[in-house]
Parts: sequence; structure tokens; C-alpha cells
Amino acid sequence: MTLQQLPLNVQLPSNQTFATLVAGPNTEAFTLVREGHDTLVYLWGGAGVGKSHLLHAVCSEQSDQVIYLPLGELKQTMQAGVLRGLESYALICLDDIDAVLTDEAWCFEVFALLNRVRDEGRSRLLVTASTSPAQLQSAYPDVQSRLSWGVVLQLQRLTDDEKVQALQQRAHAMGLELRSDTAQFMVQRLGRDLEDLMQRLERLDKASIAAQRKLTIPFVKAVLGI
Repeated sequence: MTLQQLPLNVQLPSNQTFATLVAGPNTEAFTLVREGHDTLVYLWGGAGVGKSHLLHAVCSEQSDQVIYLPLGELKQTMQAGVLRGLESYALICLDDIDAVLTDEAWCFEVFALLNRVRDEGRSRLLVTASTSPAQLQSAYPDVQSRLSWGVVLQLQRLTDDEKVQALQQRAHAMGLELRSDTAQFMVQRLGRDLEDLMQRLERLDKASIAAQRKLTIPFVKAVLGI
């Protein structure tokens, strides 16, 4: 895969693919996004429902002309003009679009990009946000209507059992063995936020390599202080 990006320090996590993505209640939405028949797809939901993971997975399967931009992060260091010219890409993934829409300059560039993508008809655009288009806070109200033109999908949280499965699949991709009882303990004791659980798993991975220990419940307790 050739992932073409602007000269930005944006790296896609190598372990966030469809192989490590548990669909759960989002099977239909994930299939629709993966098959790629819709020009504009707007994905929304709370933290930890898999929005960024899904974009990373789609990018990992594309062969050419792909760009992924985490807008919440880029807003801190880049100017809104970074969005100009993106319509030349076959696949454009804009993560956390709601993080920039209250900024007039960023909102204008999003609006202009949406119009160029629609007019030129060469690109597929995947967008994520924490709320539906109707609930977006935007400096330009027309942006909300533009984002509603495509397919709008709400992603749902996984059950605890599905989170256990997600932890085990991610651990397997990292070369770790994570038993069901240990994964269940993590979900029950560390909270239900899947993104936070995955970050704890990365910490455990480093600790297990350093200590040459397996991921047992006592080891998890010791490393995470629980």
C-alpha cells in the first residue's frame, strides 16, 4: 500500500486494521464503509466506538491516493489551508471534524472542500464526529447540510464481552497472549472506555517485554496499580 499524505507527521497505527476491529452492533456500518460505494459517509458516536480505528482500517486496505487527517490534532499546529487540494485524492478521511467547525477559517475550508469533492466527483470522503450533523456546532450552518447529503451512520458501543474480544484480538496482533479471564478482569476493573483499555494494553505490552512475563491478572494488577 502506498499511503499518500501531505508533509505532516501523521502515522497510522499498524495494529488498527479490520483484523483487530470487532464490529459487534456496527457490522452493517463497517461493511458499508469497507465496500466503498458511497461518495460521502458521516460516522458519528461517542469516544471508544471505533471511529478512528475504522478509518485506519479502511486506509490500510487502499492501494493508492489515500489521505488521513486527524483534525483535532492538526488544528493545534496547522493552518486551515492544509485542506486545500485534497480533492485530488481518491479517498479522504477526516477524523474528528467537529473539533474544527467552530473555527471560522477551518469551517470555511471544510465547506469549500465539500463543494469541490461534490463538483469534481473523483473522491470518496469519510468523516467522523462525536455528534450527528444536526447537532454540530458550526461557524457556517451550510456545512451541516452538506455533511447530511451523504450516508449518516451512528456507531454503537460494544458490549463487555465484545470488548474482551477486542482486547484479545489487539493483543494477538501485538504478539501477546491475553487469556479471557485476564481480559475480563481488565474490562471490569479498568472501566468500559475501549480507547483507554487499548492504551493500558500497550502499557502492559511494554511491561511484559521488559519483565519477560505473561499477562496474568496478578501481573496486570502490579503494573497498573489496581
